[in-house]
Amino acid sequence: MIMSEPGRLELSILSSALGVEKFGIEFYRRFSECVEDENGAALLRGLGRDEEMHKEHVEREMRRLAPTVDPESVSPAVSLLGIVPEKAFPFPPDRCMTLEDEIKALEVGIQVEISSVKIYRDAALMVDEPEVRGLLEKLTEIEDGHRKLLEESMQLLRDKGAWYGYSPILEG
Repeated sequence: MIMSEPGRLELSILSSALGVEKFGIEFYRRFSECVEDENGAALLRGLGRDEEMHKEHVEREMRRLAPTVDPESVSPAVSLLGIVPEKAFPFPPDRCMTLEDEIKALEVGIQVEISSVKIYRDAALMVDEPEVRGLLEKLTEIEDGHRKLLEESMQLLRDKGAWYGYSPILEG
Protein backbone atom coordinates (compact mmCIF):
# COMPACT_ATOMS: atom_id res chain seq x y z
CA MET A 1 0.00 0.00 0.00
CA ILE A 2 1.38 3.42 -0.94
CA MET A 3 0.35 6.08 1.50
CA SER A 4 -0.13 9.70 0.68
CA GLU A 5 2.24 12.20 2.23
CA PRO A 6 -0.38 13.27 4.83
CA GLY A 7 -0.91 9.63 5.80
CA ARG A 8 2.81 9.25 6.42
CA LEU A 9 2.90 12.42 8.49
CA GLU A 10 0.03 11.25 10.66
CA LEU A 11 1.53 7.80 11.15
CA SER A 12 4.86 9.38 12.04
CA ILE A 13 3.16 11.67 14.57
CA LEU A 14 1.23 8.74 16.03
CA SER A 15 4.48 6.80 16.26
CA SER A 16 5.87 9.64 18.39
CA ALA A 17 2.75 9.44 20.55
CA LEU A 18 3.29 5.70 20.88
CA GLY A 19 6.80 6.36 22.19
CA VAL A 20 5.48 8.88 24.72
CA GLU A 21 2.90 6.41 25.99
CA LYS A 22 5.40 3.54 26.24
CA PHE A 23 7.67 5.80 28.22
CA GLY A 24 4.77 6.72 30.54
CA ILE A 25 3.95 3.07 31.14
CA GLU A 26 7.53 2.31 32.13
CA PHE A 27 7.98 5.51 34.16
CA TYR A 28 4.88 4.95 36.27
CA ARG A 29 5.62 1.22 36.70
CA ARG A 30 9.12 1.88 38.00
CA PHE A 31 7.99 4.79 40.15
CA SER A 32 5.11 2.78 41.68
CA GLU A 33 7.50 -0.04 42.59
CA CYS A 34 9.72 2.40 44.50
CA VAL A 35 7.04 4.23 46.47
CA GLU A 36 6.44 2.63 49.84
CA ASP A 37 3.17 4.47 50.54
CA GLU A 38 0.34 2.32 49.13
CA ASN A 39 -1.80 5.35 48.20
CA GLY A 40 1.06 6.79 46.17
CA ALA A 41 1.84 3.45 44.56
CA ALA A 42 -1.85 3.01 43.67
CA LEU A 43 -2.00 6.45 42.09
CA LEU A 44 1.09 5.71 40.01
CA ARG A 45 -0.20 2.28 38.96
CA GLY A 46 -3.45 3.95 37.89
CA LEU A 47 -1.56 6.50 35.81
CA GLY A 48 0.40 3.65 34.24
CA ARG A 49 -2.86 1.89 33.33
CA ASP A 50 -4.05 5.14 31.73
CA GLU A 51 -0.88 5.27 29.64
CA GLU A 52 -1.43 1.64 28.57
CA MET A 53 -4.95 2.53 27.43
CA HIS A 54 -3.60 5.56 25.52
CA LYS A 55 -1.03 3.32 23.82
CA GLU A 56 -3.83 0.99 22.70
CA HIS A 57 -5.83 3.94 21.31
CA VAL A 58 -2.80 5.19 19.38
CA GLU A 59 -2.06 1.72 17.96
CA ARG A 60 -5.71 1.30 16.97
CA GLU A 61 -5.66 4.63 15.16
CA MET A 62 -2.43 3.69 13.38
CA ARG A 63 -4.00 0.41 12.23
CA ARG A 64 -7.08 2.28 11.02
CA LEU A 65 -4.93 4.59 8.91
CA ALA A 66 -2.67 1.83 7.57
CA PRO A 67 -4.07 -1.66 8.24
CA THR A 68 -1.07 -3.43 6.67
CA VAL A 69 1.59 -1.45 8.55
CA ASP A 70 2.93 -2.65 11.90
CA PRO A 71 2.75 0.35 14.30
CA GLU A 72 6.17 -0.63 15.71
CA SER A 73 7.77 -0.27 12.26
CA VAL A 74 6.83 3.40 11.78
CA SER A 75 9.54 5.97 12.44
CA PRO A 76 8.51 8.74 14.86
CA ALA A 77 8.26 12.35 13.77
CA VAL A 78 11.68 13.82 14.49
CA SER A 79 10.16 17.23 15.22
CA LEU A 80 8.15 15.76 18.12
CA LEU A 81 10.87 13.77 19.83
CA GLY A 82 11.96 15.19 23.12
CA ILE A 83 11.55 12.69 25.92
CA VAL A 84 14.49 10.37 26.48
CA PRO A 85 13.11 7.61 28.70
CA GLU A 86 16.47 6.39 29.94
CA LYS A 87 17.31 9.83 31.32
CA ALA A 88 13.93 10.76 32.74
CA PHE A 89 13.82 8.35 35.68
CA PRO A 90 16.74 9.55 37.80
CA PHE A 91 16.79 6.81 40.42
CA PRO A 92 18.27 3.32 40.35
CA PRO A 93 15.63 0.57 40.07
CA ASP A 94 17.26 -1.50 42.82
CA ARG A 95 16.31 0.73 45.74
CA CYS A 96 13.26 2.52 47.01
CA MET A 97 13.11 6.23 47.50
CA THR A 98 13.17 8.67 50.35
CA LEU A 99 10.46 11.32 50.57
CA GLU A 100 12.86 13.76 48.91
CA ASP A 101 13.45 11.25 46.09
CA GLU A 102 9.70 10.85 45.61
CA ILE A 103 9.29 14.62 45.31
CA LYS A 104 12.15 14.75 42.77
CA ALA A 105 10.56 11.92 40.79
CA LEU A 106 7.21 13.72 40.87
CA GLU A 107 8.96 16.82 39.52
CA VAL A 108 10.31 14.69 36.67
CA GLY A 109 6.86 13.22 36.08
CA ILE A 110 5.33 16.69 35.95
CA GLN A 111 7.91 17.79 33.39
CA VAL A 112 7.24 14.66 31.32
CA GLU A 113 3.50 15.39 31.39
CA ILE A 114 4.15 19.02 30.38
CA SER A 115 6.29 17.76 27.49
CA SER A 116 3.60 15.27 26.50
CA VAL A 117 0.96 18.00 26.47
CA LYS A 118 3.16 20.16 24.26
CA ILE A 119 3.94 17.28 21.90
CA TYR A 120 0.27 16.34 21.54
CA ARG A 121 -0.89 19.93 21.19
CA ASP A 122 1.73 20.68 18.53
CA ALA A 123 1.00 17.41 16.74
CA ALA A 124 -2.76 18.11 16.66
CA LEU A 125 -2.02 21.35 14.80
CA MET A 126 0.07 19.49 12.22
CA VAL A 127 -2.52 16.96 11.05
CA ASP A 128 -5.55 17.34 8.80
CA GLU A 129 -7.17 13.96 9.51
CA PRO A 130 -10.05 14.69 11.94
CA GLU A 131 -9.89 11.43 13.91
CA VAL A 132 -6.15 11.70 14.44
CA ARG A 133 -6.51 15.33 15.49
CA GLY A 134 -9.32 14.37 17.88
CA LEU A 135 -7.21 11.64 19.47
CA LEU A 136 -4.26 13.99 19.90
CA GLU A 137 -6.49 16.69 21.43
CA LYS A 138 -8.00 14.14 23.83
CA LEU A 139 -4.52 12.93 24.84
CA THR A 140 -3.54 16.57 25.43
CA GLU A 141 -6.42 16.97 27.90
CA ILE A 142 -5.75 13.67 29.68
CA GLU A 143 -2.01 14.27 30.06
CA ASP A 144 -2.74 17.74 31.42
CA GLY A 145 -5.00 16.07 33.99
CA HIS A 146 -2.13 13.75 34.90
CA ARG A 147 0.08 16.80 35.38
CA LYS A 148 -2.46 18.31 37.77
CA LEU A 149 -2.70 15.06 39.78
CA LEU A 150 1.07 14.89 40.09
CA GLU A 151 1.26 18.55 41.13
CA GLU A 152 -1.41 18.01 43.81
CA SER A 153 0.41 14.91 45.05
CA MET A 154 3.72 16.74 45.16
CA GLN A 155 2.18 19.62 47.11
CA LEU A 156 0.68 17.20 49.64
CA LEU A 157 4.00 15.36 49.98
CA ARG A 158 5.79 18.65 50.60
CA ASP A 159 3.18 19.94 53.04
CA LYS A 160 2.19 16.76 54.89
CA GLY A 161 4.74 14.11 53.94
CA ALA A 162 1.97 11.82 52.65
CA TRP A 163 0.24 10.85 49.42
CA TYR A 164 -3.43 11.39 48.68
CA GLY A 165 -5.70 8.46 49.50
CA TYR A 166 -6.36 7.45 45.89
CA SER A 167 -6.31 3.66 46.22
CA PRO A 168 -10.11 3.16 46.45
CA ILE A 169 -10.60 5.26 43.30
CA LEU A 170 -7.85 3.65 41.26
CA GLU A 171 -7.88 0.07 42.41
CA GLY A 172 -11.10 -0.47 44.34
